Parts: sequence; structure tokens; C-alpha cells
Amino acid sequence: MKKEDIKKHKGELLDSVVRNSGMTIKAVAKAAGYDRTSYYNHILEPQLPYKIISKYGEALKYDFSDEYPEEKVTRPAHTKEITTFEEMEQDRNYWRERFFKLAEKVADSFNEETSGDV
Repeated sequence: MKKEDIKKHKGELLDSVVRNSGMTIKAVAKAAGYDRTSYYNHILEPQLPYKIISKYGEALKYDFSDEYPEEKVTRPAHTKEITTFEEMEQDRNYWRERFFKLAEKVADSFNEETSGDV
């Protein structure tokens, strides 16, 4: 199989990288957050989502963006690493507030749907 063909079939490229890594399939799959059965299903997928490929890449310490530069997701420049307790509290409060607002919207829409059924 030509290199271009493997590049087109993302599952086969993943399998090739894993088999050349020196790690067992079970260890790679587990480190990526999958089981062996999922791994074998993934390598059959010609259009395997990059999100899945990148999880294997993290487990393997392998950068698949060399093969798929168009898919590389860069971290937004505005995100900043949290380094202090105060920053952690601010981040927690931000996400807590977003969660409660979303939960209220869901509850309101649920109440609207069920109030018409009575």
C-alpha cells in the first residue's frame, strides 16, 4: 500500500503507528481511554475522526498533525493556564454560573412542555 493510500485511510495509519510504537495494542488503547475492541473498530474506519486519532496520539506521544495538518486544532490564544488558587476559584465560578443558567433554561423548557399536558 502506498503512503498516500494510508493517509487517506485514517484507521490504517493509526494501526501502522501503533504497531511500530513498541507498545501493546491493549496498553495504547487503555492509555487513550478505549478498550481493545474499540481499537479494532477504529482501525477499520477510513474516515476516523481526528478527535479519536489525537487521543491515541497523546497516548503514543505521536503527533498525527504531521499527517493531517488541516485537522490540527490549536488551543485558543485567549486561554490562560490557571496557576493560582484565585484563578481556579474564578474559573470554577464562571463554569458554575454557566451550568446553572443552562440548567434553568432546560428546566423552563421542560416545564413549558409538561404544563400543556395537564
